[in-house]
Amino acid sequence: MSTRRSRHAGRAFTLIEIMVVISIILVLASLVLGVGSALLRRAERSQVESAMTIMESAFTEWEGQTGRPVTYNGAFNSLTAPTTEIYPSGATLEVFDIREPGTPPAPNSTGNRLIYTRARGAGVFTVNLLSQLESIRPMLAGIPPSMLRAEANTSSYPATNILSGTPAVLYAPSAKSTANTKDSTRSELVDTWGGRIAFVFPGRAWRYGAEPTSSLPDSDGTVRTPAENLLGVCTNRRICLVSAGPDGLFGVPGESTPDSATIQNTAAADNIYLYELDPPD
Repeated sequence: MSTRRSRHAGRAFTLIEIMVVISIILVLASLVLGVGSALLRRAERSQVESAMTIMESAFTEWEGQTGRPVTYNGAFNSLTAPTTEIYPSGATLEVFDIREPGTPPAPNSTGNRLIYTRARGAGVFTVNLLSQLESIRPMLAGIPPSMLRAEANTSSYPATNILSGTPAVLYAPSAKSTANTKDSTRSELVDTWGGRIAFVFPGRAWRYGAEPTSSLPDSDGTVRTPAENLLGVCTNRRICLVSAGPDGLFGVPGESTPDSATIQNTAAADNIYLYELDPPD
């Protein structure tokens, strides 16, 4: 008895069917990649936020142990003596001392680079100051090692020794007396994109009759510092930590609309803050 082969048994996919299947696969792959990228960005931000929260707990512990808040009065040259303050040539103390009132140069001025450096240098100083307290070290151990990296002890900072005019190295209490490629005794807090996190300190208490006639206190009764004028104004006399985010640009906080957007607040859109800073006036 003869058998008859089905004419449909070996039918192949048509080109259109293959293209439809490929298109579906590509759409699904793009959706997976999009979701994965969003989750990665969220995880990166969460790591930074967690590290900032740990640092704030360390501030509280420091104040409880010492009876005073952490303050920062500038950077020093570790190659000469820890009393030689670093300022750009010809600068006035009022403008560049983070604990004194002062108005920074225009946003596009190279002088602002020095203020940014001071705010970042404040972070190097603070991390190493806090780590000297035994009760704080276990707290700092909760920060991922990749975010507490060894601080480069070089003269590459855009800061100048006011006495000699030569490039200067930011001073930290544990800094070595001579410059090395890396100084493993001190650390800097960086974000998940490798940028150094800026520490914005509130100004000292505003004193009636002792300030320039045009100077008014901030809402928390402190003077406005140059770093606050650039990065945002502290409230309630709290230190604020600022990450420039994945774009590496700090900018200035403030509401941004299509009609009012500026380069400064657009750059700040992806910043990460320990708490929300007020926009400078």
